[in-house]
Amino acid sequence: MQLSKSNPISRRLRAGRGIVVSALPALCLVAASAAFAQAAPTVPSDREGSTYRPGPAVASHLAQVVFFRGTAPSSAARVRAAAHVYVDGEFHTALMPNGFTRFCVAKGVHALEAYVGDAPAYAGKAVPKTQALLEGGVTYFVEVSQRGMGAPVPFSRADAERLLASSEQQRRFVSRASTVVPCEDAPPAAAAPEKTRFTLNADVLFAFGKGDYQAITPQGRAALKKVADQIRAQSPQSVGLVTVRGHADAIGSVAGNQRLSEQRARTTSRVLAEEGLSSDRIKVEGVGSSEPVVSCPTGGSRQARIDCNSPNRRVEVNAEGAR
Repeated sequence: MQLSKSNPISRRLRAGRGIVVSALPALCLVAASAAFAQAAPTVPSDREGSTYRPGPAVASHLAQVVFFRGTAPSSAARVRAAAHVYVDGEFHTALMPNGFTRFCVAKGVHALEAYVGDAPAYAGKAVPKTQALLEGGVTYFVEVSQRGMGAPVPFSRADAERLLASSEQQRRFVSRASTVVPCEDAPPAAAAPEKTRFTLNADVLFAFGKGDYQAITPQGRAALKKVADQIRAQSPQSVGLVTVRGHADAIGSVAGNQRLSEQRARTTSRVLAEEGLSSDRIKVEGVGSSEPVVSCPTGGSRQARIDCNSPNRRVEVNAEGAR
């Protein structure tokens, strides 16, 4: 899909299926009326630059543009003619076939155009005919059109980078476009908080079928002290949310299992607070018997079902690092 010159009515292009897909999600073409006049330098016969490599994400207040030129047309005259790239009606650079330029502008509406062989009058920049709405934090890929007469062709990143694999960056010219600014990298994404999970068997923590504070066993209290010590070892400043989730097995009623799971979670959180964890950072959940880790038969002896369901009777302690 190619960009077309605008008529007085604004147009919005939508990305389509196929090889060329619009990389300008908010692209608007509108008539431009301002005239600009500024001489462009003589085009050299060669380029000096590095081969294309994907760059970092751009800061949210800027839009980054990768403007490239594909393989040379069949006509010898067109091969030697440079494509003059204009940004907001001012000369930015000149591209030979298989060349590209990467630049940034403030987010907003800009005129991005390229003309092949418009020297010596450089009439292509006199009255920009198309404009694009560029969003902040986005990198756009556009190609000099085969006709070389104004509006570029927008590409998706994937399609553009396949064409850019052997392209060389144009570095021979200093941009004269006043709206082109140095690119700034987006700040690195915040690291996801570290999570530590402890799974404690309820048969160790409590007397069978119990979850109240008096039912905590000596072995259970020792296990919870060890968990609290490991969490506190991260230092108080690095400890974020601690989630305590109680579980029950499927033996008994659904309502009874829900109450038991909540009771086990509350009791566990109380002991963890007694062992030095901040109670205002502890969240308590009870999920009843809705999240079993093993499946057990409903038939057979009661003792067999109790033994089989032992892994399902548990308390999970999930500790997240501070954000």
